[in-house]
Amino acid sequence: MPVPKTVESSPRKLLRDIVFDQLLTAIEDGTLEPGERLNDEELEKWLGVSRTPIREAISKLADIGLVETAPQRYTRVAKPTLEQYAEALRLLNGFHELSARWSIPHFTDEDVETFRALGDAVLADIEARDKHVLRSSSDFADFMVERSGNSLLQQVARQMNTRVTYTALPTIEFFQWDIFAAYVAGLVAAAEARSAEDAERVMRTQAKATDAFLEQVVAAGGGVPSAS
Repeated sequence: MPVPKTVESSPRKLLRDIVFDQLLTAIEDGTLEPGERLNDEELEKWLGVSRTPIREAISKLADIGLVETAPQRYTRVAKPTLEQYAEALRLLNGFHELSARWSIPHFTDEDVETFRALGDAVLADIEARDKHVLRSSSDFADFMVERSGNSLLQQVARQMNTRVTYTALPTIEFFQWDIFAAYVAGLVAAAEARSAEDAERVMRTQAKATDAFLEQVVAAGGGVPSAS
């Protein structure tokens, strides 16, 4: 039989990506704490890999703001601040607006059902004031990103979402519970109507409300405004 010139193989993760995932998990679950220094030799022993994939993974983590580096001085886990959270959240909101515009008009009936279920999970976490809302809201938004059909948007949005989730963990008291509840309900309604215009209107309303809230936080010296 003829021998094919090329053989398709299943995609494999590069070692640097595996190390990145391991370090990211360790940062997110607190195994590696904010401010903790990252020593190459210690990481080599812990992860069982050479220095090269470790440095590549750390560089990637630095690109999305989870690691801080200063040549000849330190490499350490970043200490999240409210300012970093606000900066990343505003940018991520822009990506999500594009995702909504490109995905929602093309939702199937099954997509709408899944999106509604994801929204219900977020609303349940909001009702309980549960910090798991950071994960459920991420899943909710990720669904639009994955349905956007734009691979570049998907890649960048994933990176920004990782940064938002991490920087939000120490500042969960700043989460805009009521604002986000209205946002989720509005997007689900837009999805049911397959309306990009309704989705954009919801996204922009949420973005303006978030900006106003964060300005109040700054004006209050980092405290939570009583109206929230």
